[in-house]
Amino acid sequence: MGDHNSKFEEELKLWTWLGHNLRGEACESLNNYEALKNHVKRALFADIELLVEQTGQYQPPINPEIVAAQRKIIAIEKAPLDTDALIVPCKGGFLMKINNTLPIVRQRFACAHETAHTYFFDLANDPPSKPYKRSTTRYWVEEGLCYDLARRILMPTDMIEKRAKDASPPYIGAFKDMMGTFLVSGELLAHRIRDLDTWDTLMLIFQNTEGAISLFKVLKSGDRLEDVHVARKGLKVTDQMLYQLLARAFQNELVEERDIELSVGSFERKVTYFGASYIGSHPPKVIALLSL
Repeated sequence: MGDHNSKFEEELKLWTWLGHNLRGEACESLNNYEALKNHVKRALFADIELLVEQTGQYQPPINPEIVAAQRKIIAIEKAPLDTDALIVPCKGGFLMKINNTLPIVRQRFACAHETAHTYFFDLANDPPSKPYKRSTTRYWVEEGLCYDLARRILMPTDMIEKRAKDASPPYIGAFKDMMGTFLVSGELLAHRIRDLDTWDTLMLIFQNTEGAISLFKVLKSGDRLEDVHVARKGLKVTDQMLYQLLARAFQNELVEERDIELSVGSFERKVTYFGASYIGSHPPKVIALLSL
């Protein structure tokens, strides 16, 4: 009980500080913890998208380095690193370092992600500093928010929502086009589609390891899929039709089918539209979009 209370208090202090630092508001007056979190998230998301707009970037792909400069990133170094990227507080702001051995889409995401981390520093101090001690609890709250913010830097709502709304099932062609238009990974785009909840589709990411195709991630978009259950990560694909469709996608073929029966773990039903495409990465990954 003590550890739980300590974790809650740490999170509460972090969310309260973020709200006050961002808007100068007395967030303590909000009714409950969830209301505080939602309030601060909305404020952060609105702030980062406004920041992108203020850089004068109105068409994708967004250059995250231009956005970084607006958050006191005074220099960016690209060199081989043991990690994807990091920021170092310095006089006047931050130095950002990016691993230049990464694929370009990961470098772009790393830049956006590290830019998001600046929201967790007190920029009134020079060099910027964190107003609280590092802890495991705060680390994971911060990491989760930075992933959310990075997606909105690279794929601002106004830009991607229109493209998503103009798409129609099986969506996979539009999905591939958006990966190229926004210069993002398929996995990152899938998370952004989930954020928007524009498509009623089940997004399943599969990976191929030594010839075995297994489930890597399950994402849902749309209210109709809330009660749809699939399977755990790592489940091997045994459905022969699904395996054959995915095998074609792993050969870099854009796969589109209609009205087929599929099963994945506890998911076993007719799929009205099915689309699958190779999305790269290592080990190789394919995304399948299922509209029920």
